[in-house]
Amino acid sequence: MIRRFITSIILCTTLFLSAPSLALAFPFGGQTSLVLPCFNEAILTLIGPPNPGFYLWTTATQTYSNGPPTHGGQWLLGLTSIPYICLLRVMPIIVWPGIAISMMGSS
Repeated sequence: MIRRFITSIILCTTLFLSAPSLALAFPFGGQTSLVLPCFNEAILTLIGPPNPGFYLWTTATQTYSNGPPTHGGQWLLGLTSIPYICLLRVMPIIVWPGIAISMMGSS
């Protein structure tokens, strides 16, 4: 009886820790230095400090204030979600990876 109980506790704990979380977003923000439109209806942005990297605005992004990023020098702040790709050119195929933006505001 105790063995079954311990086994069930270990099994439940393992399943609980291995299940994906509901909120896997992390915050980002900074000034854009590069804004490129993609063929797959996304916008690739290179954001500087404090959270540097390539981020992708998609059609599923919940956008506040001044709309999607349009030019370098804008400040963006929001939450990101999953890795995503930007199709920069069709022939030859040039794909650039980034992190999809789930919600953002811009200046």
